[in-house]
Amino acid sequence: MSRRTFVRASALGLAVAATAEPLPAAAGVKQPMGIPYVGAGSNTAVRPFALREVRLNAGLLQEKRDRMKAFLEAYDERRFLMLFNDQAGRPNPPGLQLPGGWENGGLLSGHWAGHYLSALAQAYADQGQQVFKDKLDWMVGELAACQAAITARMDAPGGGDEPEEPVIGRVEGRFGKGLRLNGGSGAEHLRLPQEAVSQLTDFTIAAWVNLAAAQSWSRVFDFGQNTTVNMFLTARSGASGNPPRFAITVGGSGQEQQITGTSALPAGQWSHLAVTLSGSVGTLYVNGAAVAANIGMTLNPTSLGVPGNLWIGRSQYGDPLLDATIDEFHIFDRALSAEEIQSLTDSAAGSTGGGNIAWYRFDEEGGATALDSSPNGRDAGIVPVTQGGGALWAPTHPGYLGAIPEDAVIRLGPPRFAVYGSNLDTNVWAPWYTQHKIMRGLLDAFYLTGNEKAREVVVKMAEWAHLALTVGDKNHPQYQGPITRSDLNLMWDTYIAGEYGGANEVFPEIHALTGEVRHLDTARLFDNRESLFGACVENRDILVVTNPADLGRRRPARLHVNQHVPNFVGYLRIFEQGGGQDYFQAAENFYGMVVPHRMFSHGGTGGNYPGSNNNIEMFQNRDNIANAIAQGGAETCSIYNVAKLARNLFFHTQDPAYLDYYERAVLNQIAGSRADTATTSNPQVTYFQPLTPGANRSYGNTGTCCGGTGLENHTKYQEAVYFKSADGSALWVNLFVPSAVTWADKGFVVTQETSFPREARTKLTVDGSGRLDIKLRVPEWARNGYTVRINGTRTPMRAAQPGTYVTLRRVWRPGDVIDVSMPFSIRIERAIDRPDTQSVMWGPLLMPIVGDPGGGYRELSLYRHLKRDGDYSRAAITPAGTSAAGDPIFTTHGFTLRPWYVGDTQAHSAYFRRVEPQIVFGSIDSGVPNVKRDDGLPRYDVPVSGIPSPGTDGLTFLDVVWDHAPFATHGTFVATVARTAGEFVAAGRLTDEQRDAVVAAAAGARRELTPEP
Repeated sequence: MSRRTFVRASALGLAVAATAEPLPAAAGVKQPMGIPYVGAGSNTAVRPFALREVRLNAGLLQEKRDRMKAFLEAYDERRFLMLFNDQAGRPNPPGLQLPGGWENGGLLSGHWAGHYLSALAQAYADQGQQVFKDKLDWMVGELAACQAAITARMDAPGGGDEPEEPVIGRVEGRFGKGLRLNGGSGAEHLRLPQEAVSQLTDFTIAAWVNLAAAQSWSRVFDFGQNTTVNMFLTARSGASGNPPRFAITVGGSGQEQQITGTSALPAGQWSHLAVTLSGSVGTLYVNGAAVAANIGMTLNPTSLGVPGNLWIGRSQYGDPLLDATIDEFHIFDRALSAEEIQSLTDSAAGSTGGGNIAWYRFDEEGGATALDSSPNGRDAGIVPVTQGGGALWAPTHPGYLGAIPEDAVIRLGPPRFAVYGSNLDTNVWAPWYTQHKIMRGLLDAFYLTGNEKAREVVVKMAEWAHLALTVGDKNHPQYQGPITRSDLNLMWDTYIAGEYGGANEVFPEIHALTGEVRHLDTARLFDNRESLFGACVENRDILVVTNPADLGRRRPARLHVNQHVPNFVGYLRIFEQGGGQDYFQAAENFYGMVVPHRMFSHGGTGGNYPGSNNNIEMFQNRDNIANAIAQGGAETCSIYNVAKLARNLFFHTQDPAYLDYYERAVLNQIAGSRADTATTSNPQVTYFQPLTPGANRSYGNTGTCCGGTGLENHTKYQEAVYFKSADGSALWVNLFVPSAVTWADKGFVVTQETSFPREARTKLTVDGSGRLDIKLRVPEWARNGYTVRINGTRTPMRAAQPGTYVTLRRVWRPGDVIDVSMPFSIRIERAIDRPDTQSVMWGPLLMPIVGDPGGGYRELSLYRHLKRDGDYSRAAITPAGTSAAGDPIFTTHGFTLRPWYVGDTQAHSAYFRRVEPQIVFGSIDSGVPNVKRDDGLPRYDVPVSGIPSPGTDGLTFLDVVWDHAPFATHGTFVATVARTAGEFVAAGRLTDEQRDAVVAAAAGARRELTPEP
């Protein structure tokens, strides 16, 4: 089957409107190998099939899956165990390198090992390839050995004593104090938090440097992933004369875009360095004067993806550490003017007010934290000079397993209540998120491959977690007793530090596996009861607020998307295991706050908006779409979790709207998150998927959160294609993709083939005998008809309604064939807050416009092309064949549109601006402006700067008319125009004379609007 054939059909993922009576709960679903499945949907009326029971056949999703499986097979899994071995005191094989990115020994290390376990288990379940099980079994055995070695140290002398913070002082700086790096100092280099550069396009980075030695290639800063992807500033390059140099590259040193100064910086005195980027123009300043420029820059920090290594004083290449004193390190999200750069040489902040992204002044009394003097709280961690040696730490509680010390997890709680940051000795970075990923990977290894050792390890981890979250940090000198509910609330409300992923989803499963109630109790310990849980139960949308202090002690104004979405996946699991109705209500209501109120057309969410802070991983305010389209927004792993929540909610409600969203997310953002390349050097997945006009995607992401979820995304595409009723009465066909499902207990195999000429079609062949309801999803977008034939005979039924299910109830015989057809059609989706900001959809597929519009939105006029049937594809947005890979192509106004799932780095625009200045019907111009209705837009719950509310940015006259298409007759069309014109007159938007002119033009456009056969 060609990719083109698959796409046009797989794009059809169907959702079913439940017609059956509620079904009774039944015994737990059993895996074919007899292992009990107690995961999502294991005790609901509708349940999932095991991954091994559903096979993908040739098509787009199989292509994306196989590319990821090739990466999994090629990757050396031993690299994941290096940091675990370090914590356990076990040796590592020589010659290995850490995975890199965030898996480089920092505070989030270990999460990728869990993702990799899940991906291996899913890859093995897919086709039973032994290579994946061999890798997985080896990893589980090694992790078990690490866990045992750590626990064996429980009785070590001084067990659990907290490490002392290294002595790192401050010295005289250029203004106030400064930080001495190396040369006898206790400070080696600095780590900056991820947000310091990941969202930047234009920027300024400036700092004072006093070199103690004339070293070549030592870095003032180096931000990147490795020697291939990075940007740096060196005070003295190795070029002739040793001038300073800025460089940025995504292809190694041979592809650097450089800005090189003219002369070497002297040692022993203060020098001011600054680099700015404005569009394609980069400028290097020394002591306030511009010394060099590059006017052909095409890279910026967003080109680096999400760099794992944000260093001051250290090089990605292993060059000499910076031997110097630094001071007043500024990061701005714009290019400062020459005058502003000059002002920074006169005082600490000059005329700028200080770096608005981060500003490190080094005026602390001492310690291993460099405080951020910007409003953002992005403190940097000072890495001490390595002393070498030292005894292994001793655990506080038995059963711990991790790639970081146990203390880096439990310090989140009392008495320290550590916050997010880069200080390895005092900060935390989502420690329970990492614990969740490891535990989830072990559970998947048990469910999907039968690895009993994985079950043993994860149960021991659960026992440790219970102690860590109840008894707490009992060996700390300031320990005051068990952790309280108030303590937990404070922990989970803390930005990033309190990000625990879906940790609360694994403990209900362990409870179901072991029968131990304390594991369900552990799951409840993750409830965010101070600010969010109760509000979601009551359906109060507080994802963005103006006064966060009214809600919680550490509650931020905007919540981090991926910190919170997975929590609700866990709440649903607690509900399934008897936790109480409020857990279900919280999950259901929270989902409704995201979809559709914060959903972009590709399914993503999150981004900045006018007046918000500069963190694109946060939720935007409610109903803000057009004004929250941000360069870099829409984090891929967030949508992985929103889709997961939607799928799991469907098990309880059978509401097809959840699968409409799931289909949108999977066929657009998730499929589009994997590059269409065969490389196995990295996972080739996205972090952000921006929607800004002319934006492109960056692939890679070894070690990041989205890189990890990417491993899982593309190895479980079959998870929602089919479901089954718990009582065995019905098979639910949810997504129309080339596949087959084996329902062994019922003796049925159903194979699905997809193809279509003008209509989208799916053929399902039934191999089995007996009575069975087959429920076919009717997608919400299937508005141009939906027909079903069984063995060639059209099935008599009422007109299928989009967003429902149809039920085929009969006694089946081997060889019965079901043919389903539904025409794809071009439709336009409008932004909630600004209706002229629109996306083009073809069936379920987002069709962005290819190319860079050069700064603003493409502007399109489309209504003049429409006929009475309202079909855009007749002349407004027309088919233009397929690409070389078989992807559908359309054209409009000379521009090319193609599916979002195409995985390359071409610039494209998900949204355009609709510009329809006159009321026209074909070539008939009424002479009347196409005025807008006052719909009171935007209706944001939290006001934004520079956007009036309420406004007058409503639907235009033509919008209102054509929303009633198709029109059966020309008379019906004219009547609609007349009625709409009357409404606009009553609202004061049109005069009586204009109404008459518009109606007359409509009446005279019969020939213009009659569709050709």
